[in-house]
Amino acid sequence: MKTYDRLNRILILLVILSFVMAIPAFAQTPSSDPDEKAYEEAKQDAMGICPPIFLRDENGNTINPVSRVNADVPYSPKQTCGKCHDYDKITQGYHFNQGKGEKMTKNFAQTYPWCTSPGQYGGRW
Repeated sequence: MKTYDRLNRILILLVILSFVMAIPAFAQTPSSDPDEKAYEEAKQDAMGICPPIFLRDENGNTINPVSRVNADVPYSPKQTCGKCHDYDKITQGYHFNQGKGEKMTKNFAQTYPWCTSPGQYGGRW
């Protein structure tokens, strides 16, 4: 029983230690104007997933709601995701085109004036 308790304590300690060691990676506050070298390094460290990114408006300007830089402007998926991904290719996918060409009902358009179609095309909210 003592060996089992000791192993449990060691396991718990290792789990806690792994979280503590990971905190500095998440504690960094992004600047409002990312430096391209740091951005490229972050992409390389992302282990096959999207790196930490900055939201961008339609003109490509950084949006940083934490520091209130451009916090009142809408983000642009083309400028944000298109920085790393082939935007023209991914926008041909099923979810991007779901509802494309469908007409809005009058009631739907009045209830959700920000939508461009009743499907996912153009964004729901």
